[in-house]
Amino acid sequence: MKTKKFYLSIMVFTMFLALSSCSLGDDDNNIVERNDDDGDGVVNVIDECVHTPEGVEVDAVGCPVEID
Repeated sequence: MKTKKFYLSIMVFTMFLALSSCSLGDDDNNIVERNDDDGDGVVNVIDECVHTPEGVEVDAVGCPVEID
C-alpha cells in the first residue's frame, strides 16, 4: 500500500512539473502584435505593404486583397 502511494505521489508531482512548464500562448500573441506595426495580422518580416489601413483585408504578404 505504501508503494502505491509513493508511485502515485511521484506521478502527480511529475505531471505537475510537466504542466507548469506549459504556456497558455499569451506571450506568443504579444510577440506577433509587437512585430506587426500596421496591425494587419502579417508580421513585419514578410509584410510587403507596410502601411495597410486598419480594417482592410490583406493577403499572405500583407497587401490589400482586391474584391471584384
